[in-house]
Amino acid sequence: MIGFFGGSFDPVHFGHLKNAVSLKNTLDLSELFLMPCAAPVHKNGLNFSNDQRLEMLQLATQEFNELSIDFREINRDSASYTIESLIDIKREYPDTPICLIVGMDSFINLHTWKNYQDFHQHVHLVVIARPGHQAPSVSHSFILTQAVAELHDQTAGLLYFANTELLDISSSDIHCKMGTQQSLSGLLPESIIHYLQHL
Repeated sequence: MIGFFGGSFDPVHFGHLKNAVSLKNTLDLSELFLMPCAAPVHKNGLNFSNDQRLEMLQLATQEFNELSIDFREINRDSASYTIESLIDIKREYPDTPICLIVGMDSFINLHTWKNYQDFHQHVHLVVIARPGHQAPSVSHSFILTQAVAELHDQTAGLLYFANTELLDISSSDIHCKMGTQQSLSGLLPESIIHYLQHL
């Protein structure tokens, strides 16, 4: 079973990285790809360029070498629509169970994503809890499961709420601290802090 964790990673931080590693272990994933988007449809402008975000992800995966990077979205010249990536991924891994990993805030807004009602045909959906966000009762055509074994037994269509202990770190907190010259220690790998200090 393979996982794809999408996001803007603007910048990537311990909240992404440590949760990803925890999920890879919990779900017994053979691979977990961080999948940065190029032009996120649901967010305002990004603080870092595609090249900068990729460079930071590459630094992060040197330290967190159990994680990989998937380049398909960031290499697109157009807006990032998840459905297009899911179709691509399913074509690439037709017989492998695939998990799309999203935060609770994304799950709550899934109904605003292009062709969200078709996601269940291509992947399982794994949702990470977020402080201050309650899970809605809607399942978006997915079938709820609490068993990791079921995710491995089927190639797509299940919804799983992960119990991973979420690190409450946000990119906006990091931008605020950068703007006021506060320490970023404990929020990001030291290699990325060093990178940001030399931009």
